[in-house]
Parts: sequence; C-alpha cells; structure tokens
Amino acid sequence: MKKFRGIFGILVAPFDDKLALDVEDVKSQVEFCVKGGVHGIVVPVNASEYWTLSETERKLLVKTAVECNAGRLPIVAGVSSQSMPISVELARHAKEVGADAVIAAPPTLLGPTADQLMEYYKQIAGAAELPVFIQNHTPPFGVPISAPMCMEIVRKVDGVQFVKEETQFSSHMITSLNELGKQLPDRYLGTFGGKACRYLIDEHSRGALGCMPACQIADVMALIWDLLDEGKKAEAEKIFLATQPQITMEFAYGMTMYKNVLKYRGIIKTANFRGTGMAALDEQDQIELRRVIKYVEPYFRV
Repeated sequence: MKKFRGIFGILVAPFDDKLALDVEDVKSQVEFCVKGGVHGIVVPVNASEYWTLSETERKLLVKTAVECNAGRLPIVAGVSSQSMPISVELARHAKEVGADAVIAAPPTLLGPTADQLMEYYKQIAGAAELPVFIQNHTPPFGVPISAPMCMEIVRKVDGVQFVKEETQFSSHMITSLNELGKQLPDRYLGTFGGKACRYLIDEHSRGALGCMPACQIADVMALIWDLLDEGKKAEAEKIFLATQPQITMEFAYGMTMYKNVLKYRGIIKTANFRGTGMAALDEQDQIELRRVIKYVEPYFRV
C-alpha cells in the first residue's frame, strides 16, 4: 500500500465557458501537484463541486487523474452520494481504474441511522477493495459522526482505515480519534485534517497523518508539512503565517477562491463554477486576491 501521509491536494472540477468539464485542466492540476511536492491527490470531493457533476463526469475525473498521475502519487477517489448504490458503483469504478483509496461522507439529505451508516461503509469498502476514508464533515456537506462511532465502523468494516476530520472542534476530534484508534492498531491507520489547512500546525502536533485542502496552494502546504516532519517548526510557522490572508479570503469565497488562485497561477484557464449560492469574484475581489497572494507567492514551488 502506498504511504498515506502529508498534504493530499484536492483537484477542482475545471469548467470551460460552456460549463463543460475541461479534461486538460484536470491533467494540469495533477502535474502541478506532482511538481509541487504534494504528497497525494483527492478527487472529486467537496472542493471539486462533486454534487454538480454527473456520474459519468465523476468517473472521468478519477480516470483522468489516475492515468495522468501514472502511479507517482497516491490518489483518493471521492465516492460520496445521496444513494448507496451510486456510491458503490463509484467505488467499484475507482478500483477498476487504479485509484489507491476512496473517501466518502454519509448521505446528507436524510441522515442515516447507525445501522444504515454501517451498511453504507460496508458496501463501499466491499466494492472498492481499497482503503476507505470516512469523511467526517458538518452540514450541508456531511453528517457529523462521533469519534466512538467512527471507531465502531473501523472495528466492524474491513477496509475502513482512516478518517478525514473536519467537524466542529476538529482538533479535539483528531486527538479523540487517534486515542481511540490505539485500541485498534491493526485496523485504524490514522486521521487526516481538513478545513483548508487552517489548523495545520496544531493538527501536526496532535498526530494527524496529514491534511486534505483544495490544491491551489497545496505546494506551499506540502512545504510546511515537510518542515514540520523535519522538526523545523519555526521555519514552518513563518511560511504558515504567510498563507493566512489567502486562507481567510478562501473561507469567505470557498470554491470560487480556489479556482481564481489556480487561474492566477496559470494552472487552469477559467474560474467558472456550476454550484448555486457561490459568488464570482468582482473587480475589487480580484485586487484583494492579488494583494493576499503576494504574501505566500515567494514560497510557491511551481
């Protein structure tokens, strides 16, 4: 099994001016992650606007990423959906095309019972025959699962080995998951953080295996992680502080911000999005983006 540790960058779903999926810009993001020293790739999940994609498009995203990557980095395929059969089909496809793991949040519209939650992950793990990440997220993108329940799923479902933790008080949850996971040393392999690496220093200190942010500055986050692993905390903190203005703006604009930074960096051609409730950056926002990106730009690896 490939090593699951470090910064796993989430690819966005790039759209052309007709809002069709731009396959070449998927490949461009993969190459960016590889060249930028990122430790893994995730697609398609929340930062990929996965809920706006057809099953065919989701499969195409995963297949394109796997083929372009050609085994250089571990790839985690997102298989979340409102329907267990759809998630199972996506998990089966992930295995067929050569993904290294899958990640799934529970169905969100009508939250599952404990038994349904267990069955959901059992079916996904059985179809994928790959390591499975539980994506533990707040609404509307997830159904928060307690640390004991996560461990119960790990205990009962072969293949469920990781949690990506991004519920409220996620740092405390990472500690709880890791402590409970010590009781299942042969089954639970560890916890990843989320939330755009906003708490990366703290997560590393708490024993997280890594973090999964959108990929627009994943090269810089990977640099910070590498420094932390090397014990160079002061240097890591200096660079981490330079990322904060960009992360603050990212929390305001979400997926629109990811795409605008990727466009600014020449990695994708447009910042077009399909999702409703999202705001395009206006002229003043573009000025602000260029201001905040200057803090972190000296640390770009690509």
